Amino acid sequence: MRLLKFLPVLAIMAMLAVACSNDEDTPVPATYQLRAADGRTITVTTAVQQYTDENSFIEMLKQEAGDMKLPTRSGTAESEVNAERKTVTGYDEEPFLLNDDVWQKVRFGSWCAQYGLVSGEEYLLNFKRVTKYIPCAYNEMVVADAYLPTDRSMGFNRSGVGYEIDGMSGNDNGKYYAYTLVAVIGYNAAGNVVNEHYPCSLEYLCWKYIVLQTE
Repeated sequence: MRLLKFLPVLAIMAMLAVACSNDEDTPVPATYQLRAADGRTITVTTAVQQYTDENSFIEMLKQEAGDMKLPTRSGTAESEVNAERKTVTGYDEEPFLLNDDVWQKVRFGSWCAQYGLVSGEEYLLNFKRVTKYIPCAYNEMVVADAYLPTDRSMGFNRSGVGYEIDGMSGNDNGKYYAYTLVAVIGYNAAGNVVNEHYPCSLEYLCWKYIVLQTE
């Protein structure tokens, strides 16, 4: 009888042991605190990730964009080929860091020179979700137009170069909410401010879209 009394407690202890075991199976990256030149104290990964070619960097960005988990509708349907196409530039809301707590230490290959960076130097990397209001009339809807994989005037969604539209919000008083992901190289390893964005500065983002009549 005494054993029966303690069975619920034993069961809870067993569940906690399993949970702790699962946590131990998930590696936590080693980090340290860095006082940056702009006065911020940031957390930095100790390990250095190397991106010797641009394609490997892009593949990583696609995975990060997929983690945004937005309710979206993107891409171009066959019926939209002859629809009206428009473009807006820049951004509207203040972009925010996806991983504000942890900056990744990285190195790039020679390809980074075209973006104002130095090959082999250590930088601190994070990601920004950028928001743009896509304008339209009350009786219109918009969808994201297609981009070439080599286009450098737009950030990334889970499929590659492009952005995603919040399909849940729909036409919100003459605008659709659109989102893309860009990389921000905020600092060098010493904490000096770099503040370079990849693939381009936020004000140069080109949001190409297709306008469809709803009535």
